[in-house]
Amino acid sequence: MRILITGSTGFVGRNLLPQLIQANHDIFEITINTDISKELYGDNTRQFYFCDDNLNNLKNELDNFKPEVLIHLASYLTSSDHTDDMRKLINSNIFFICHVLDAVKESGLKWFINTGSFAEYYKGDGLLDPAYLYSATKTASRILVDYYSKAYKYNYTTIVPYTIYGGVDTRKKIIDLIFSSLENNEPVNLTLGNQVLDFIHLEDVTDFYITCLSNLDIIPNKTCFQLGTGIGHSIREITSIMELFTNKSANINWGARSYRPRDVMYAVANISKQDLLFSWKPKIQIEDGIKKYLEGRKIIIK
Repeated sequence: MRILITGSTGFVGRNLLPQLIQANHDIFEITINTDISKELYGDNTRQFYFCDDNLNNLKNELDNFKPEVLIHLASYLTSSDHTDDMRKLINSNIFFICHVLDAVKESGLKWFINTGSFAEYYKGDGLLDPAYLYSATKTASRILVDYYSKAYKYNYTTIVPYTIYGGVDTRKKIIDLIFSSLENNEPVNLTLGNQVLDFIHLEDVTDFYITCLSNLDIIPNKTCFQLGTGIGHSIREITSIMELFTNKSANINWGARSYRPRDVMYAVANISKQDLLFSWKPKIQIEDGIKKYLEGRKIIIK
């Protein structure tokens, strides 16, 4: 399969692409750093350096490549709505996707696999109500994808990952902050930790993208998948599990940080669609996932 992918050097992309390469898919990356792509994937993919001066070349390249599927992972992620972040959010989450959609519109694309955010559902009820400016740009990008799909006749699905953990990311996630607190002399300042989140392991996330690729013929157009386990755990519960497995106490100042004005307090995925369509369920439950996380950091499980 000819696959065009954005965000190939990001957290999910770094773990998904090796599987796509191993499956002998023909991969075309749109990247802002070809050096990292070369380091990660060598000559196993085609790489296009994205910049404002190169947009006409992108269209020509894609007209020749003729991607069958576009997997869109690229995003600028922040909970801030400061002016400094505003331009980055618009450039990455709006302008970039517009440029890609325009470049691919006459290439014969069949499927667009979009990636959303659980923070698009402020109340955790599956109704679009973005909690942050970041998630507002993700919701806006859905409308752009929908417009281009109607105008240029391709199908699309949106995958909404919930709280991903596992692996190693350059950005510290909540589970990384909890882990670091186990050995810190200085306490980690967190909120009260009552947010109930759906923690899904990175291996399950990449497995679901692969599963979707293998089942595009039975996925209805415009389907949105909430990608989680369907089970919620508070941040305090996750902390207790890590303390139990390591026999260490987390050094956390609970309540030292205030909740954000629109913090998502409940985010648990409804996974019924993937179960109904192709009987997919995550394989890694939270206790096993945390054990894998700790073992990956050379921690002996108690």
